[in-house]
Amino acid sequence: MMAGLALLAAQAAPAWAAEAASQEDGKTEAIKQSEMVVTATTTEENINKVPSTTFVVTDQEITEKAQWSLPDALRDVPGLYIRSNGPFGGVTSLSMRGTQSGQTMLMLDGVRLGDPISTNGSYDMANLLTGGISQVEVVQGPQSTLYGSDAMAGVVNIITKRGQGAPTGWASAGYGSYNTWQGTAGTQGQIDRFNFMLSGGGISTDGVSKAKSGSEDDPYNAYQFNGRFGFDINDNTEVYFIGYYNKADTDYDGWVNGQFVDTPDSMTTEAYTGILGLTNSPVSWWNQKLTFSYGSVDNDYSDDSTYKSYITTAQWLNNLLYKDINTLTLGVNWQREQGEYSTVWDSLPEQSMDTLSFYLQDQLKVLEGLYLLGGVRNDDYEHFDNKTTWRVGASYTIAVSDTTFKGTYGTGFKAPSLYQLYSPYGDQDLSPETSKGWDLGVVQMLWNKRIELGLTYFNIQTDDLINFDMNTWTYQNLDQVKSQGVEFYARANLLSWLSADFSWTYTDAQDEATGKELAYDPRDKGTLGVRLPLMGDRLNIRVWALYVGNRYADAANTTELDPYVTVNAAATYKITNWLSVYGNVVNLTDEDYVEIQDYTTLGLSGFIGLRADF
Repeated sequence: MMAGLALLAAQAAPAWAAEAASQEDGKTEAIKQSEMVVTATTTEENINKVPSTTFVVTDQEITEKAQWSLPDALRDVPGLYIRSNGPFGGVTSLSMRGTQSGQTMLMLDGVRLGDPISTNGSYDMANLLTGGISQVEVVQGPQSTLYGSDAMAGVVNIITKRGQGAPTGWASAGYGSYNTWQGTAGTQGQIDRFNFMLSGGGISTDGVSKAKSGSEDDPYNAYQFNGRFGFDINDNTEVYFIGYYNKADTDYDGWVNGQFVDTPDSMTTEAYTGILGLTNSPVSWWNQKLTFSYGSVDNDYSDDSTYKSYITTAQWLNNLLYKDINTLTLGVNWQREQGEYSTVWDSLPEQSMDTLSFYLQDQLKVLEGLYLLGGVRNDDYEHFDNKTTWRVGASYTIAVSDTTFKGTYGTGFKAPSLYQLYSPYGDQDLSPETSKGWDLGVVQMLWNKRIELGLTYFNIQTDDLINFDMNTWTYQNLDQVKSQGVEFYARANLLSWLSADFSWTYTDAQDEATGKELAYDPRDKGTLGVRLPLMGDRLNIRVWALYVGNRYADAANTTELDPYVTVNAAATYKITNWLSVYGNVVNLTDEDYVEIQDYTTLGLSGFIGLRADF
């Protein structure tokens, strides 16, 4: 661990939270303490008061780093590990705190993004672009009480921008390595009672070979449109629509005679999510939110294989308020998952599964600095027994020393996917995976709030883990996994022109039946970053680095992958008040590294572009 720290510190850095210091008065500001989040409790709360460890990736950070890909924007979040089957459209998954892919829920404005016909039901993040995003909230620890299946380890919630103020617009275009073209455009604002935000973006590149041993480029073309449109019926009621549509054409490589090599394979992915919602506050002590959503994922392959899935949901959320002391949340959620596929080897006609859920949560703030939380949820599945989960949490702030203690304990579960239940390799007698998890942490402010330090211990026990049984060639409840570790982070506004951040996550994740470490879960992950707003904030420079430690490429722990450090940098210069030039450099040291065995990663690459704000 110490060797990794030294290696990381010697190179350079990310910045997932530090805000710029004021340039007008030349004084160093305190670290921002009023950041509000909604995902941790479903109500708007101060990020430092909620019991669950929560991190936020902002639109400002994404823009300053010139990151067009959402997975890239999330790689530096403590406790979160992103891995891809090659750059530019390679299948991309996320895991949290040493748990498995699929045990962390990905959401769009509080609505689940999933692919029920994929192996574990999780959503491939590869084609998600960053345009139109307000912020991404990452909440760690069991969240099944609020969000049901898939939220065993935590949730990642993508929050769409809401139009406000006088109408404005933006457009950007850039070019870089691998003959890559990238562009975005959008507009947002509010006219009387109507608010709007519409964003579009795309990327086209010759790419690189997905196979590490390959030499043939794998092109990638993707575009995305997303928007939010709302109308204030009165001062207490808004009806809104959120829509996301993306399409990607990806070339990829495959296995020939036991070797992963260049092949002419390709696929087209088309995904859509639509959310129709209504928020209303009939009286001062009651507010409610009603949403209907529909999402689809359609994967078509060059060998004529097709995979199609759909998720339909309806949710009614109610918050009952008593002064500033108590918030009681009551909710009901209905979900239908559907999926089908056809390949040259086998097929599955459309299957579906319905779930009806009821949940309750209570938040208490009865004493100065003390925040208490408790909740329970029941999920009634169509094809197996009900599941009940619960969670408790607390935080306490000692004002005189600027110290906050926090902790949670909760249970979670993950239902089998349609593929695991009904495919030729499935078993309809599968039980849901279950978990128990807890964490304890402390947050300390120093130097007139210019420095923030955070330390958290976490522990997650997963039972009935679903894996493929090579003896029966079906999915079975086989394993028991324990993951525990420590997360540390620091961020500081050191000078009016310099802010920095650092994080380190140590994770010990093991299959308790075999004593082996889980594949692709690094023991150590570190980040380091600096932000330099210079020349009265006309020039902004960011440098950030990521360290990933040793991990195994297989469950038997026979193939160990080397640790690596990647360093990236970005700069933006305001030519005028409305025109900026930006550029970024990926893998500044040209590190030769591996995320997934046999798949390539990007070497030293550069991109430059112009952005107009009007």
